Amino acid sequence: MAKKNSISISSPVLYIVLGALLAVFRSSMLNWAMTLAGIFFIVMGIVDLTKKKTLGGIINLVIGIAILVLGWVITNIVLLVLGILIAVKGLMELLEVLKLKKKKRTFLKLIFPIITIIVGLALAFGNALDYMILAVGVILIIDGILGLVGAKK
Repeated sequence: MAKKNSISISSPVLYIVLGALLAVFRSSMLNWAMTLAGIFFIVMGIVDLTKKKTLGGIINLVIGIAILVLGWVITNIVLLVLGILIAVKGLMELLEVLKLKKKKRTFLKLIFPIITIIVGLALAFGNALDYMILAVGVILIIDGILGLVGAKK
């Protein structure tokens, strides 16, 4: 029974720690994660090469170097494209709402597409990544606290 209890407590504690790190360091955590992933792939590539697994070693080395060299470039491109797509979706939804008769046009039907457009533009051209990471960190902390409370019962 003690093993189950330690497992049920360790996950929430891990969530709280990870959530706190994300909330405090935000995009720096993404830097660290990309750096660690790049180093991991390079090490695995070297290990594969020493074991005479040439193709796997080369692939791991290329992936590791690409993550270290191009990590933020690729991330920024993905955020730009994703943000533009989200903003366009919001704009399309807003146009659909504006086609409705005034009686059917409610505040909620108008506000959600507008928020979608703002989020998309912030993601594409702003600093929304930090806020998204902060939100994930806070959610993890809350989830961890709820998990600890549930484990005590």
